[in-house]
Amino acid sequence: MRSIKILLIDGDVDFGMVLKNYLLLNGYNVTFTSTLGDVSSLINNSKFDLSIIDSKLIAKSNAEFVSSVRKQDSEFPIIFLSEEVLLEDVFEINKIPFVDYCFKKPFSTEVLIGKIKTILKLKEIEHKKMFSTIEYNIGDFTFNYRTRQLKFKGEEPRKLTPKESKLLKYLSEYKNAIMPKGIALTKIWRDENYFTSRSMDVYITKLRKYLMLDENIAIVNVRGEGYKLLDNTVQSA
Repeated sequence: MRSIKILLIDGDVDFGMVLKNYLLLNGYNVTFTSTLGDVSSLINNSKFDLSIIDSKLIAKSNAEFVSSVRKQDSEFPIIFLSEEVLLEDVFEINKIPFVDYCFKKPFSTEVLIGKIKTILKLKEIEHKKMFSTIEYNIGDFTFNYRTRQLKFKGEEPRKLTPKESKLLKYLSEYKNAIMPKGIALTKIWRDENYFTSRSMDVYITKLRKYLMLDENIAIVNVRGEGYKLLDNTVQSA
């Protein structure tokens, strides 16, 4: 089983190293840094499963911070370490999925481990729920993920390749919303780099060609973020 990769960010180096070693003893793969820096780049480039962050290092509100680091992965889990939390902050954070608080003083490592397990389990459950759908309606197309068949009204179905089918499924799940590019790359290509990104662009071009039969359907590039499957039949309904 793959080890869970955690990014630990805490301004207290001594505390951070103690916590890192405790997490390592519990089987986690931990990267520790004492400065926030370009955390978005670090998260997106290193394929972490979760981040534990000292909230004192964050200049903006925690909710704004979550939004800023979730450009590539809209479900990236974050646990904030905090000595105290205002009630209004709790209400704000509770609206955001896969985010939690753990009080730093007094600190319970057992509670933190429990929160890590819970937040990752919830994400796994939600992901499975999201991708349990087999058949999708995309304008005048019907897409069956199990059989990998894309059918336009009145025409013979087209058999998609496994990657084409997976990519169209992700786009369909995010229909009329941005599908973060990083999610598809890590889930389908198992890596996010220049070569896998170029490969994905080729598959996007293929899917665009298949969907051209319906003028209400389009796959648009959202620069720096991902792709959006536009279904104008849904928007105008």
